[in-house]
Amino acid sequence: MFNNSSQIDASHSTFSEVHRDQYYNTRSTVQGDQTINTIIHGNQILQDSHSNLIEALQKASAPSAAHDSAQRYPAPKCIEGTRVELLARITSWADEKDERPICWLSGRPGSGKSAVSQTIAEKYAAQKRLAASFFFSRRDLERRTTQHVAATLATQLLAFLPSIRPAVIAALEDDYMIPMKVLREQVEKLLVQPLSTATETPDAPVFIIVDALDECDDESLVLELVTLLALLPRKISLPLRLMITSRAEPWLQAQFQQPHISPFTLPLEIHAFSAEADIRSFLRHALDDAYDQHIQIMEHLPRPWPSQDELERIVTKAGGLFIFALTVAKFVGDRMHNPVERLQAILEDTAAVSTGSAYFDLDSLYRDAISVFPDPDVARLVLGVVYCMAIPLSVSGLHELLKRPDVDARMIVPALNSVLLASEDGKQPIQFYHASFRDFLINPQRSQKYAINPDAYHRLMAQLCFENMSNSLRRDMCHIGYPATANKEVLDLVERRGSAYDEALCYACRFWSRHLAQLPGDGVANEGLFSALQRFTTTALLYWMEALSIFGELESAAVMLREGISWLKTLHEPPKDALALLEDAERFVVFYMDPISQCALHVYLTAMAWVPANSVVYKTFKHQSLDSPKLHPERRGEWPTLRRAINLNSPIYSVVFSPNGLLIATAGMNQGVQLWNVITGGNVASLGDRSSTSRLVRFSPSGTFLAAAFEDGTVAVWDPKVGREHLKHEGCHTERITCLEFSNNNTLLASGSRDRAIQVWSMETAHPLYRLATHEGPVTSLAFSSDSLRLVSGSEDNLIIIWDMTSGKIVRGLMGHRKPVNCVAISQDGSTLASGSEDKSIKIWDSNTGKCTLTFSKGHRAGVRTVHFFDDDKHLVTTCGEVVISWNLGSRNTSDILWSADQLLKKSLRRAPAWQTKVIGWSMPKPVLRYILQQTYAESPPQHILTAYAMKTSSFVFTYQTFLFDGSLPTHTESMPFDASGPFMAVALSSDGNWTATGDALGSLLIHDLTMVQGRGSWDELETAIKAQPFRTVEQLVPSPLGTRFLVDSLLQWHLIDEKCHVIKKLDMGMLGSMRDDDDIRFKFSADGSIFICVIASLLRSDKSTVRVFDSVTGEQRTQFTGLRKVHSFTASNDGAYIACGHGSGQVDILAVASGKRTTVVPPTEPNDVHINALAFSDDARELVGGSKSGVARVWDRASGECKTTFGESTSMVTSLAFANVPAGGARIAIGREDGSFCVWLPASSSAFQVIHLQDPVVPHSESIASSSQDEAATEKVKTSMILTQFSEDRSKLFARREDGTIFSWAMTVPLSCDVAASEGAVRDELPQAGYDSNASTTSTPQFHLLSQSDPAEAVDNHFHTAFRVRKDGWLVKGDRRVIWLPPHARPRGKDTLYGYESGLVVLHVGTSSLLIFKCVDE
Repeated sequence: MFNNSSQIDASHSTFSEVHRDQYYNTRSTVQGDQTINTIIHGNQILQDSHSNLIEALQKASAPSAAHDSAQRYPAPKCIEGTRVELLARITSWADEKDERPICWLSGRPGSGKSAVSQTIAEKYAAQKRLAASFFFSRRDLERRTTQHVAATLATQLLAFLPSIRPAVIAALEDDYMIPMKVLREQVEKLLVQPLSTATETPDAPVFIIVDALDECDDESLVLELVTLLALLPRKISLPLRLMITSRAEPWLQAQFQQPHISPFTLPLEIHAFSAEADIRSFLRHALDDAYDQHIQIMEHLPRPWPSQDELERIVTKAGGLFIFALTVAKFVGDRMHNPVERLQAILEDTAAVSTGSAYFDLDSLYRDAISVFPDPDVARLVLGVVYCMAIPLSVSGLHELLKRPDVDARMIVPALNSVLLASEDGKQPIQFYHASFRDFLINPQRSQKYAINPDAYHRLMAQLCFENMSNSLRRDMCHIGYPATANKEVLDLVERRGSAYDEALCYACRFWSRHLAQLPGDGVANEGLFSALQRFTTTALLYWMEALSIFGELESAAVMLREGISWLKTLHEPPKDALALLEDAERFVVFYMDPISQCALHVYLTAMAWVPANSVVYKTFKHQSLDSPKLHPERRGEWPTLRRAINLNSPIYSVVFSPNGLLIATAGMNQGVQLWNVITGGNVASLGDRSSTSRLVRFSPSGTFLAAAFEDGTVAVWDPKVGREHLKHEGCHTERITCLEFSNNNTLLASGSRDRAIQVWSMETAHPLYRLATHEGPVTSLAFSSDSLRLVSGSEDNLIIIWDMTSGKIVRGLMGHRKPVNCVAISQDGSTLASGSEDKSIKIWDSNTGKCTLTFSKGHRAGVRTVHFFDDDKHLVTTCGEVVISWNLGSRNTSDILWSADQLLKKSLRRAPAWQTKVIGWSMPKPVLRYILQQTYAESPPQHILTAYAMKTSSFVFTYQTFLFDGSLPTHTESMPFDASGPFMAVALSSDGNWTATGDALGSLLIHDLTMVQGRGSWDELETAIKAQPFRTVEQLVPSPLGTRFLVDSLLQWHLIDEKCHVIKKLDMGMLGSMRDDDDIRFKFSADGSIFICVIASLLRSDKSTVRVFDSVTGEQRTQFTGLRKVHSFTASNDGAYIACGHGSGQVDILAVASGKRTTVVPPTEPNDVHINALAFSDDARELVGGSKSGVARVWDRASGECKTTFGESTSMVTSLAFANVPAGGARIAIGREDGSFCVWLPASSSAFQVIHLQDPVVPHSESIASSSQDEAATEKVKTSMILTQFSEDRSKLFARREDGTIFSWAMTVPLSCDVAASEGAVRDELPQAGYDSNASTTSTPQFHLLSQSDPAEAVDNHFHTAFRVRKDGWLVKGDRRVIWLPPHARPRGKDTLYGYESGLVVLHVGTSSLLIFKCVDE
C-alpha cells in the first residue's frame, strides 16, 4: 500500500488486518494527524521473520547426513579397543596446533573408514568440538549428491556457532535461492562468509567431518567440493580441522595432490594401520556373544568357541576388511539359525568360484548370507528393489510398494539381516549393511544366481510407482476444502500430509521418473510398465501435481515429466497419445507453477480455468475441474508460446542459451550474471557481484565456459557447471565493452571495447594472450573463423582487420565502407567475410586476398545491424531498422525481403473488420505506411531489430518495436508476431530453435516455447478467428455501473456487449470513425446504466462536436445533438435525463435527453483559460458543478444557469469532480487537481478541506525504463493528476484515482459537534461565498480517515465498488482472499483495467490483448 514511499508520519494511527507471508520493505507518507485504519495486503509486513529463512535452509539440508541422525542408526563405529593406532594418529592431528588443517583418510571398500569417521565424530561431539558433519551414501538420494552439503553443514554450524546467524540470514535475505545454486556459491555464501564473522574463540580446533566422498554421484562436483572445502581453513580465522574420507580412487588421489591442496593435507591410508589384531579381537568378542545367545545348543561345546585355529582362518579370510568380520558376526550370530552350522559353512567355503578375486572370501560370505532364505527368486526381488530405491524405504513402506501377496517384505528383510540393516519394528529405512554389497549384487561373477539386473528392477520400480499412484491418489487428500487456501495457511498441513500420504505413496510421487531415467534407450517398451504409465497419466496426473504441491516439491514436477518424455522418445514407436499428454502436462505445470505451488487445489481451479480448450490436459481432465469462473470470451484454443515470465526488477542487457539448450544466462543492471533452468524457469546460479552491472554474456561453443563483460571494463569467466571462477581481469578496458566472443575450439576469448582495443585471453592458461590496439575508433564487432586461427574485427573507424591468433599480428586490413562498421561475419570455410555498415551497405570480402568481391547497397533504409551466413554460406541474411533481407551470394542483384515493417502494417490493416480500413491497407503507398509507423512509435525511443539465430537449424527470431517474430531461412516470414510485450533489449535462441528468451528494460525475462509457434496460423487464419471471437484484441473498454453492459473497441469497431460477451449492437461511428484517435470518440454511461453517451469530434471542423445518446439495453440511438462547440468535458445526471457539456470557452450546455432540447446555461467567456475540464451533477440534478483550467470551481443552477457560488483560485487546473448531498450534512464537492492535490468543498459553510496536499513527484522503481539508443536507465515522474473522484452510495466514503493508477479511499464521518474547526487530517480554507442556499448552514465539519492507498503496480477495482484487486504476483484477490491466479497474458496492465461488482462479476481489460469477464464463485 505504501510502496516506494518515505517520511512516515502516522501519528495517532492504527494499522489493522496485517495478513500473512508478505514481506515487502514498504513505507508511506501520511501527513497530518489522519487516522489510518489500513489493511496491509500482500508482501507488505514491515517486520522481518528470520525463522522462515532458517526453516528454508533446514528444508534444503539433508538431516540424515549428520553423524547422529536417526536414519543412520545404528551407525557403524569402531569397537572399543580396536583401531587404536589409527585413532591415536587422528587424535594427535586434531589436537596439535602445528598440524595441517586437513586430513584425508583413504582405503578399500569395507576397510572401516566410515566406522572411524563415526567414532571420531562421537568423540569430538562429546567434547563439544564437532561443528558439523556430512556422511555421503549411495543409498540415500539426498546424500549421494553435493546439492545439500553446504546447507546441511550451515544448519549444523548455526547451532554450534550462534554468532554466524546474522551472516547466514543476511545471505538468505539477499537471495533465498542460495541452497539451489551452484556449489561454489553455496559454499561461499553459507560457509565461508558466515564463518569469517564467527566471534567464538574455542580453546582447541573445531571439527568438520565429510565421510565417503566416493559415494557421491558426480565426480566433477566431488572434485569441486574438495577444492572449496580445502579453502575453508585458510579463509577463516577460526581454528578448524577438516577430516575427509573416501576410497583411494585415482581421480581423488590426483585432486589431493594438487599444489593448492597438498601442502595443507595430511594423507592417511587405512591399510597402513594393521587391522588384523582389531579384526581378531572383534571376532572373538562377537562370536563369544553368539555362543551366549545360543547357549542351549552351544553348551556342549567347549570354550573358547571357535577354536583359535578356526578364528585365525576367518581373520585370514577377512583380508583386513572389517566388513567381512561384521558380516561374519551377523551371519553366525543370527538367533534364528545354528551358529555352528553357519560358521562351518564359512570355513568350508564350497562355492565353485575362482579364488583370484580380492573379494573371494567376502563374496562367499555374502552368498551364504543370502542363501538362508529358501526362495532365491524372492530374495533377489527384494534385494533388487532395495538396490534401486532412490531413497531407503522402511520395511512397511517396501511392503506397501510391492503389494504382492506372495512376497511379504516383513518376513524377508529380517531373514536377510546379515546383509540388510533394518530396525526390529520395521519403521527405520532398509539399507545395505555396506556399500561393497551393492558392488557384489550387480557383478554376476561374484553374486552368481543372486545377481540382479538394475535395468529390470528400475523398470519394475517405475511400474510399482505408477500402480501405487493410480490406486491411491485422490483429490484433496489433506482435506483443505476451500481451493484458495494457501498451503502455508493450513497450520497442521504436515500432520495431514503424514496421515494422507503413506511412505510408499510419497516415494512413488517423488521418484517414478528417476527409475524411468535409468532405463536403457533400447527402444523396447515393457507392456506392464507402459500400461501402468497410461493409467497414471489419464487418471491421476492432476492428483500427483496436487501431492507435489503439498510436499513443497512442485518445481521437480517439470523435471520429472521431462524425464518421462525423454524415455518415451527412446521407444521405437513412441505412443503419440501418451507423449502428447506428458508434453502438455509439462507445459501445464510450468505455466501454472506459481498458483499450484502456493495453493495445491488450484490445480483444479486456476489451472483448469485457464488451460487452453484444445490442450490434451483439458480434454483429459476437464471432469476434474472445480467450479472455476466461467470466462468470457471463451478460453484460448491453444497454448501461448510464453513458457515462463521472470521479473528481475532491473534492465536486462544480454541473454544467451547454453549450447545444450538447458540453461539461460542473463546480464543486466545490478544483477551480476544469472543462470536459469530453461525447463522450470528456476534460478540455478548467481555469478559475480550482484551489485555490479554486467553488459554482455556468452557461452563457449562447448558450454565449458561462461564469460561476462561488466560495465567497469572487467571480464570474468566461470565454469557454469560448478560456478568456479576461471579468470577475472579487472580493468582490461577503460570504456564500455561492446563485443565478447569465444573461439570455436573454446581455447580463446576476445573482447572489443569503445576504448578502441581488443583483448584476447587463453582459456587454457586463464591469462591474457594479446592486447590488439590498432583501431582508431571504438570496436563494434568480432568474429572468429571456424578453425579459430583468425579473428576479424569491425570498428567505427570504417576499418575491418583480420588478426592471426597464433601471433597476435595483423594479417590485413580491409577498407571500403564510408561509415562505421557495425557487424562482421565469417563463412564456415573461412574464405569469405561479410560486413555491414552505417553506410547502409554490405560488403563481401575474399579473406585470403582482402579483395571486396560484392557490394549490396540497395534495400536497407538504415545502417546494417547484423549479418549472418546460412545455407552452406550460399546466402546471407541482414537486418536494419525495419527490414530483414536475404542475399544470394552467387548473384550481384538477387535479394529477397524476408520481412519488413510496412508489410506488417499493411497485413494488419487488411485484416481489420472495418471495410474502409481494409481498402486503406490494400492501396496505401509504402511511404505513407512508413509515415504511419513513425507516428505510431513517435513517443518510443528508436529501436533496432534484434536478431538471434539457431546454430543447428535455419530458425531465427527477431524483434521489432514491441513485437517478437520467428522465421525459417530463407523463406518469407509471413507469420504474425508471437509476442507483443516489448520493447526488448536482448533476444536469444536455443541451438535447436525450440526456445527463445527476451529481456527488457523493466527486468522481465520471458522464455518462449517455439514448438507452440508452429501451426499458430497465418494472417488469413487470424481473420477467421477474429470473426469467430471478435474480442481477441481490445483497445478500449467502457463498463456500465451495473455490470450488465460494456462498450468495447475491438479492432477499430465499437460494440455494445453483455456480461457474457454477447454482442448487443455494433455501433456505427461513420465512414472514417474507425480511424479516429481515442480523444475524438469518448463514451460514458449514466449512473443508473439506462443510457450511454458518445461524444464525437468533427472531422471537418476541429471546433465542433456531436453528442449521440444510446439506449443501454438495446444499443439503439435515442437522440443526437449536432453543431455543439468542441466538447472538453461531459457528464450525465444519475437518472440519465440530462447531459452537461463543458467547452473551451467556459460555455456549459445542458442537453435534455427526452425532449432533445439544448440549453446554454453558462455562456462563453473570455479569456479562454476558463475552459471547463470537469463536470458533475448533484444527486437530484438540480445543480451542476464545473471545474476550469484556471483551477476555479463553480456551482450553477441547472434550470436557470445562475452561478450560486465559486470556490477559490488555484494555479492547478481541476481534473475531476464529484458532487454529493449528505443527509444532515449538506452538499459536498470533491475536487481533484492536476498537481495531485485533493480537497473537499462544503459550499454551505464556506469551507474547504485539503485531504491531500501538493507533494513532490515520486520516482518509483517500477517506472524505470532504459533507452535503447544509449543503453542507460532513465526514469519518468509519476503522473499525479487526480483523474477520477467519487463518493460511495451511502456517502460515508470518498474515493479518488490518480493518473498513475493509484487509488485512495477515505472514511468520511461527521462528529456529533457542529464545531466548524478544521477536521483532523485536513486543512480548512474559509472563503467568502454568496448566493448559496442557507438552509444547509447546519453543515457539520467532516473528518477524513485514510483507509487505503493502492500500489500503482497493482490493478484495483476502478469502480470503487469492491475489494477486488490484482496483486503483483498475479493473484486476483478480494480483500485478503485469493480468488484466481491470472497468467501473464491475462493480467491487467496500467489504469482502467479492473472493474468489480458486488455480484462477483469481474471485468479485466488486458492491455491490447483481450477482454475477460467472469463471475467469481463464492466459498
